Amino acid sequence: MSDIQIYPGLSDAEFETWAEKARNVARQLAATALERDRANKDPVEELALLRDSGLLGLAAPREFGGAGANLVQALKISRIIAAADGSIGQLIAYHYSNGVWTYILGTRQQWEKTARGVGAQGWFQGGVSNPRDQWNEIEYVGGRRFLNGKRTFATGASVAQVITVSLWDNGKRAHYQIPPTRKGISFGGDWDNLGQRLTASGSVTFDRVEVFEDELLSALDDYEGDVELRDGLRVLFSQLIFVNFYLGIAEGALAAAADHVRRFGRPWPESGLERAIDDPYHLVLFGRLSAGIAAGIAIADKAAALYEAALHAGPSITEQQWGELATIIDQGKIVANDVVLDVTARIFEATGARSTANKYGLDIYWRNARTHTVHDPVSYRAREVGTYLLAETLPRPRTYAQPPQPEARKPEEQGPEAVLTRKAS
Repeated sequence: MSDIQIYPGLSDAEFETWAEKARNVARQLAATALERDRANKDPVEELALLRDSGLLGLAAPREFGGAGANLVQALKISRIIAAADGSIGQLIAYHYSNGVWTYILGTRQQWEKTARGVGAQGWFQGGVSNPRDQWNEIEYVGGRRFLNGKRTFATGASVAQVITVSLWDNGKRAHYQIPPTRKGISFGGDWDNLGQRLTASGSVTFDRVEVFEDELLSALDDYEGDVELRDGLRVLFSQLIFVNFYLGIAEGALAAAADHVRRFGRPWPESGLERAIDDPYHLVLFGRLSAGIAAGIAIADKAAALYEAALHAGPSITEQQWGELATIIDQGKIVANDVVLDVTARIFEATGARSTANKYGLDIYWRNARTHTVHDPVSYRAREVGTYLLAETLPRPRTYAQPPQPEARKPEEQGPEAVLTRKAS
């Protein structure tokens, strides 16, 4: 994967126009981030802002009404938004990720339909795919298909125009793309966590929700290459979006801290200085934190370019190339995870005790970072990289879920006429 092919996307001038649109949106979000975080409402108005700016359609092809940005550019935009509001940065990154999922899983017709909705109508794409929640396989009744069960969290699903629902069908992973307004779908509105409070990540319940054949994303059924490698690209992109909005949060935290020191900072009496911005310890701290962010961004942009090349390589991608791509994304995840936690915690060393007042809200960056960085343990990404370096074994596609196992049956149910039922969890 040493040769990186950058897919054209937007020209530099075009991208700068879109980046300025994103910065304008970011300024509006930053001005009210703390108040909105405390209100803990679904981000309906925030998504309208993204929609009106055209950012939701940024990565949709031009022929479908979008801007035609490549993934490297889309992820840069997600960092700009995350610097202002980590929750909304997560939402737009997940939105771009769900678009990639549709591209991988859907047929050309299915992908085009969704891409037109995103590009021309500003659809927001959500997902119900938490793989660690176990629930029923799809239920067939008289040739019809129904979903039952509950997921404990589903980011953005309640405010989306289309959602991708992952489930089990006769022991096989399946994905349906449906509207969240369909009869039988209800949202708990119960996301009340430490951080990322505006991601609409509450529970969702399916009560005999009917799905249809043409909503089953089925492109991998006829894929000519290694299906495991192709499907495994979805997990890699999920990790890559984490990398980018973590770095965006870190950028936002460092900028907010620098502004606070300039405006409100007081030199420590022992320093002998007149201005807090001249304190050598502050200078060293900001220099080191900035360097960490810059290193993370360098890896993130390289990984995004490599990912896009792999995505468009189709069946020609090899296990070696897939493993090398996974390794650099793992490295990016490790760096971004450590950087965002370091930056969001250590800025207080420079901003001082007064900056912990709730009116400043500098804690929002750490709360957002800490909440999402436990989404999946970074140690497992570090272990993959270490395994490659020491045992010379590259990562392979991984799954976080196993098919549900049959429940033990009572003795009276052991006959051949018994029908095994599974309870949704």
